[in-house]
Amino acid sequence: MIHKHLRRLGLALVGAAAVAGCSSSGTDNNNPGTIALALSPTSGSAAQGGSLVTTATLTRGGNFTGAVAFTVAGAPTGVTAAVSNTVTTGTTTTATVTISIAGSTLQGNYPLVVHATGTGVTEATADYNLTVTVAASVSLSLSAPALTIVQGASTPTTTVTLTRTNFTGNVTLSVDNLPTGVTAAFAPANPQSGNSSTLTLSVLGTATTGTFTNLAVRASGAGITDVTTPLSLTIAAPAPSVSLSLSQPALSIVAGAATPTTTVTINRVNFTGDVSLSVLNLPTGVTASFAPANPQSGTSSVLTLTVGAGVTPAVYNTLAVQATGTGITPVSTPLTLTVTAAAPVGNFTLTTTPTTTVNVTQGAAAVPVTVNVNRTGGNVSNITLSQTSATALPAGLTLAFSAPNPTIAISGTLTVTAANSVPVGSYPIVIHGNTNGLAEQVIALTINVVAPGGSGNVNASFVGCDPSDKPVWFAVMDGTAGTWTQVLGSADVYNFNITQPKGSLAYVTSLSGQTSIIVQSFTQAEFTAHTITFCTPDPTNLETLNGVVANLAVGFTPRISFGGRVAVPAGNGPFQMTNVPDGTYPLVGYERNVLTPGTGERVFIARGENPANNGNFANQVNFTDATNSRPADVAAATITGLGGETATFGMSLLSGSACTVSSLYSSAPAGGTFTLTGVPASLRVAGDEP
Repeated sequence: MIHKHLRRLGLALVGAAAVAGCSSSGTDNNNPGTIALALSPTSGSAAQGGSLVTTATLTRGGNFTGAVAFTVAGAPTGVTAAVSNTVTTGTTTTATVTISIAGSTLQGNYPLVVHATGTGVTEATADYNLTVTVAASVSLSLSAPALTIVQGASTPTTTVTLTRTNFTGNVTLSVDNLPTGVTAAFAPANPQSGNSSTLTLSVLGTATTGTFTNLAVRASGAGITDVTTPLSLTIAAPAPSVSLSLSQPALSIVAGAATPTTTVTINRVNFTGDVSLSVLNLPTGVTASFAPANPQSGTSSVLTLTVGAGVTPAVYNTLAVQATGTGITPVSTPLTLTVTAAAPVGNFTLTTTPTTTVNVTQGAAAVPVTVNVNRTGGNVSNITLSQTSATALPAGLTLAFSAPNPTIAISGTLTVTAANSVPVGSYPIVIHGNTNGLAEQVIALTINVVAPGGSGNVNASFVGCDPSDKPVWFAVMDGTAGTWTQVLGSADVYNFNITQPKGSLAYVTSLSGQTSIIVQSFTQAEFTAHTITFCTPDPTNLETLNGVVANLAVGFTPRISFGGRVAVPAGNGPFQMTNVPDGTYPLVGYERNVLTPGTGERVFIARGENPANNGNFANQVNFTDATNSRPADVAAATITGLGGETATFGMSLLSGSACTVSSLYSSAPAGGTFTLTGVPASLRVAGDEP
C-alpha cells in the first residue's frame, strides 16, 4: 500500500533534456511524432546516505523535435534525482540520471517510474526498482563506563564492545579528552578488526586527582561515521602504605657474632606516621635490633642480628622483616640467615663409660652408656654424637642419644634397650663425634645382649615349672654328634650357645626317687627363635569345650589338642575337653596307627578356633577333610645304647607367639630304628614349629 501511495508523488528531475526541432513549435501538426524512454540499468541498491546512477535514453519518432520534461513517481521522502551529461545524436538523446538517498530515508524496496512528457506527443515511461539498505555503522559500549584508578596505577580496565552494522572493515579506537598524565592503550592494538578490545588507562603518579566526566571512547573507520560513548575517570590518591626493601636480603653470621648488618629501606606512600620494625621467626638464641630504634619516623634503619654462640649452624630461610603502623596494613620482606660455626678452639676425644663393652639383658630396663667428650685447649664446640654399625642391628635393639645433641657439655648419654625378641649375641658399633673444623673422633663399643640367667644365643626357662619338673642336671650338644656339655642355670633359666645347624638339650628330673632324662632336639633356628619355655602357669579362665571326630580310619586312635590341653576320644563321635584356657588356638587332631605306628597316619588342623565356654568347635575333626587334613610327614630315627632303660618319644606342634603346645602322639620304641611322623609343610604357617 505504501508503494501505491508513493507512486502518486511526482519528483521533478533537476535539469531537462531537449532537442531543437525544424519549426518553432517543434511539431508537425499532420504528423505529431512519438517518444520512447529506456533506462539502463533498471534497478539498483544503495545504503542510506548513498546514491545510484542510471542512463536514460530518449528516442524520437516521426516529426517530433520538441522539448521533453522528466518526472519520477514512487520516490520516498529523501530521494532526489539530477540529470547531467545530456547528449543528442540525431533522434536519440542520452543523459545520466543520479538518484541520491538521504540518510533519513527508510530502508525498503521502492518501484520508481520515470515519466517523459512533451507537447503534442504521448507520454513515455520507464520503470526503475530502487532498494534502500541500512547504512554501514558501528556502535560502542563499555563494560565499565566509569573507572577509578589510583595515581601510578593502570587498573581496573574496561572492555570496549563494537557492534557492527553492514560493516566489516577496520576500526580505530581512541579516547577523547584524556587528562594530562593519562595514556590509553587498546588490546588488541589499532586498527581493530574484531568486536571487542580491552582499554587500559595508565595514570602517572603526578596526574591530578579528581573526577573527569568528559572522556569519550571514539571509533572511526573508512565508510562509517565516527561514534563515541562516554567514559568517566576518577583519579584517586593511593591509600596510605609502606613497603620494605633490604640492602642485603641474605646474611651469613658466625655463631657468637653480630655482623654483617642490613639496611631496611622504608618506602612510604601517603603515610608520614611512625613505623615499628621487627623480625619474624627468629631462631632461639638470635636477637634483632634496629638503629634508629623503634618507632621509626624516617625512611631507613640498620638491622643488626646478634647470633648466640650456642645457635645451631644452619640456613634459616623463614625469617621476615615486618613493618606495622597505625592506619597501614602490616607488610614484610623475606630475610635469610645463615649461621656458621665459629672457628673451633682446641680439640676433643671420645671415651665411654663403661668402656669397650656394655651388657644389655633381653626385656630388661634400658642401659645408659656415658659418652665422655674429653675437651682440650679450651674447646667449647657443639659436638654431634651418632653411631653406626658394620651390619644392620636386629629389630628391637634400640640405641638413642639423649638431648641435647649436638652438645656443648662434657658428656652425652647413649641409651641402649634390647627387647625380648633380640637374639642373644654381640653387636659391635662405632660412636662418632663431629664438629665443624675439627677431625671426626670415634670410639668402638660392643653391645652384648644377654638373656636372663646368663649369656648365649639360646634361652631355656623352667621358671613356671613345679619343683618335680625342674632339672637337677642340664646339658646341651652343639651339633648332631659329639659330647654333652653341662650348663648351670640361674633362677631356673639356662643360657647356652648353639652354633651348628642342629643341636640337642637333655635334662634330668627326680620324683620320689625315680629319675627321668628328657632329650629334645631342635634346629638352630628353632633354638634361637625365642625363649624355650618348659612350663607355663595354670591359666585362670578355664572352659569346657565340645567337639566331634569324623572319618577316623579303622585301627587308628585319635588325639585332639587345643590350647595346650589334650583329649583322647574312643573313636568317631563326640568328645569333650575340660580346663581349657580361654583364647584363640588351632584345633589339632592326629590319628595314630595302633598296629603299625607311622603308617597311613594323618594330621588335622583348623586355625582360629575360639568357642564359648560349654560351646562347640566350629569345625569337626574330620580326617578326610580336603582342606584341613593331610597325610603326616614320615622320617626314620635310630636309638642306641638304651641298655636297661626305657625311652619315650613324643611329637608336638608349637604354634603362635606363645608357642602353644599341641601334642600329636608319644611312643616308647624298644631301640634301633623306628618311624617318626610330623605335621606336613602344607598344613604349617609362619610361627609353627613341628
